[in-house]
Amino acid sequence: MVRRQKIRCLAGVVLLFLTVAADAFAQLDSTVRAALDKRLSEYFAAIEFEGPETQKGECDFLIDTCVDSLMRQHVALSAYEHYRDSKVMGAEAVAIHVFDKWFDSGKVKMRDDNELLAARIFAEFNRRSLIGSQAQEMTLFDLDGDPITLFDEPSDRFTVLYFYDTSCPTCKVQSLLLRNLFREEDFPVDFIAVYASDNEEEWRDYAFGQLRFDARMVRVHHMWDPVMESDFQRKYGVIQTPRMFLIAPDGTILGRELDVRALAMMLHNIFDEVELDYGNDESIALYDSLFGDGPLSAKEVHDVSNYIEANTLPKGDTLMFRQMTGDLMYYLSLHSGEAYKEGMARLVEEKILSRPDVWKTRDDSLKVVGMAQMFDDLLSRSAPGTRVPDLKVPGTLLSGNRTKTGEFRLRRLGGRNNYIMFVTDGCNVCAARKEAAVRLVAGNKKVKALIINVDEVLASDPDLASELFDSFDLSSLPFVLITDKKARIYRRYVIDL
Repeated sequence: MVRRQKIRCLAGVVLLFLTVAADAFAQLDSTVRAALDKRLSEYFAAIEFEGPETQKGECDFLIDTCVDSLMRQHVALSAYEHYRDSKVMGAEAVAIHVFDKWFDSGKVKMRDDNELLAARIFAEFNRRSLIGSQAQEMTLFDLDGDPITLFDEPSDRFTVLYFYDTSCPTCKVQSLLLRNLFREEDFPVDFIAVYASDNEEEWRDYAFGQLRFDARMVRVHHMWDPVMESDFQRKYGVIQTPRMFLIAPDGTILGRELDVRALAMMLHNIFDEVELDYGNDESIALYDSLFGDGPLSAKEVHDVSNYIEANTLPKGDTLMFRQMTGDLMYYLSLHSGEAYKEGMARLVEEKILSRPDVWKTRDDSLKVVGMAQMFDDLLSRSAPGTRVPDLKVPGTLLSGNRTKTGEFRLRRLGGRNNYIMFVTDGCNVCAARKEAAVRLVAGNKKVKALIINVDEVLASDPDLASELFDSFDLSSLPFVLITDKKARIYRRYVIDL
């Protein structure tokens, strides 16, 4: 509100000059001219971040207010030159508007025909590539000499369009900075480098030298148009090089006349600040439909996670990869059972914790990486293939039709298949598993079952309880694992007793 009041106050002062000073300005009073220019500069600075449409309206209002033709010419030229020369991205749209409405229409005269011609060229070479407009379609040739049409249809990623010349010193600096940017920040973008001249040998040397990127996710395309049939100069205002644009997947021009610093800021804003929500009802329904109601294996979970990766990351779609992988982790966390847990173990290790290049934002750390680290810690305990710890624990050992209560060493249970079951009081599922264990071992000399009441261990031997919690994932009970006769774990999170 304060900012808007300041703008209106400055506008009032400018309007006062335009009304009161007309006669003096007609006599080319230098003092009045200087004072007016100062007020105009202050006003343009005040509305700098108001957006192009607002700025266009303000310029029209000021120019239209002038009753003296010389005053109107001065104000119109001041507005045109301010926005033509502005370093603020997108300001040229206002300059083109002022030219079209006031100068090209003949409502206001420019100083001379040469100035009018220069303004007409500026408008012609910039109007097709303004921010918010659609990227112009053009056909160029790649390194193999094949014609490639650009921007004729939507893409699956953002595009950096870079026009350069091998003899341009500024291009060499920007190309070096681009190499550094994409080496340090592997953004999933298409980088289209367009050589603006016609020396093929220099082009190829430059493409494989200065514009060779060590980046896995950046897809680089080298293009040129040696006979200039694509009209890329007018379509993208390539009067001089370098000239760089950022284009959205739908073809909308998001940035123009970028340097590498501005490009990096825009890419970070696009890829780093997206906050995702995970585990909503739609994602749960999706994975329910994928995994179905039948028996599930850890391999099926792993296959789904591989499918997600294969159909997102090679295309540079890290956003979709993060969304679907995060949803899958949240989905798995809602389910018990061997397939879900073992599937989770591989998911967090292979798709999250080993991919810091993908999961790198603060939002990722809070919602995904931290949770994955917690699961990784729990799932690393009593992993298949390892031996159970050599602990002596109190419990009830079921063997055949016999039941024995006492203390037992986990590595010396003596069965070919040993079911070690951790339970808690008041748990209906635990009670059902104990009954299933009794039926399982009845008459089967190869199978033994040791039932350990975690509540009793906590009450009688807190130190042992601590060792058990460090050795096994007891975050949810019952927890059942199976060891062989050598005390090696080959299954855990067992529910199918």
